[in-house]
Amino acid sequence: MDAKARNCLLQHREALEKDIKTSYIMDRMINDGVLTVLEEEKVKNEPTQQQRAALLIKMILKKDNYSYISFYNALIHEGYKDLAALLHSGIPVISSSNGGKDSVGGITSYVKTVLCEGGVPQRPVVFVTRKKLVNAIRQNLFTLNGEPGWVVIYGMAGCGKSVLAAEAVRDHFFLDGCFPGGVHWVSVGKQDKSGLLMKLQNLCSRLDQDESFSQRLPLNIEEAKDRLRVLMLRKHPRSLLILDDVWDPWVLKAFDNQCQILLTTRDKSVTDSVMGPKYVVSVESGLGKEKGLEILSLFVNMKKADLPEQAHSIIKECKVVECCHWGVLTDLLHKWNLS
Repeated sequence: MDAKARNCLLQHREALEKDIKTSYIMDRMINDGVLTVLEEEKVKNEPTQQQRAALLIKMILKKDNYSYISFYNALIHEGYKDLAALLHSGIPVISSSNGGKDSVGGITSYVKTVLCEGGVPQRPVVFVTRKKLVNAIRQNLFTLNGEPGWVVIYGMAGCGKSVLAAEAVRDHFFLDGCFPGGVHWVSVGKQDKSGLLMKLQNLCSRLDQDESFSQRLPLNIEEAKDRLRVLMLRKHPRSLLILDDVWDPWVLKAFDNQCQILLTTRDKSVTDSVMGPKYVVSVESGLGKEKGLEILSLFVNMKKADLPEQAHSIIKECKVVECCHWGVLTDLLHKWNLS
């Protein structure tokens, strides 16, 4: 467990031991795979509520970052929001791991279902990790702490903004803790008013599939904005709206509905007029030599160490910018063949 998380837990240990009832909290932690049934029995054998809470916290202190996050999520789910708030500042940086789950990189069947239903793109065929950026995005989303606000990923075309946005939500603990209401991906792009209305109509239809709110589509942008606000508030609380490739500030105003939003854009000034807290993650246009070599090795199915010398000059000439940019990869392979 990170020192910051451990210190935060120790700092608020007394308040936690005094107030929490362990039964339902342990059920959630067992479901997350961070607590065993044997450990649960040991806690239940303690004679008083406070002693049970004390033993549970003692166990958590000996575990990893995911145990801290699971405990934090359990507090929120079981109505201990004030106690969870005490632990919020100690939440460790999340990096994908299996967290005891039957998964690869934190991608459980739950994650696959949520992302599929929300329209989140799958990983590209050729994929390399960018952990530092993914963790920065997740930490900013964590900082919203369930309140309305914006996390903005911006950078030049082809730098990997969309891939990073999708990767940030591809983790079981992160989704379950921050956005149990799901995620909803909208590919925005450059739109006129009729195109924007169609995007809003499609989103409202996805959010109200049983038509319990309305049986007809909104007729104009203002009506669509109002319906979207009510749907997010009543039917999809604690969910994340992801707006990909936003070009214009006036388009963004249609989605400014007091919810949690992650967006990608080439121009961070598109969010200058939006309401609520805003956090910005900048993506550099180049991946660097090592990432470029990793991409090339994956594309030609060779180990990076086995790449010939000319691979270095190919990377330099092509200026590789994104792990899924097929135009660049095709160019790389063409130059490879010419070599």
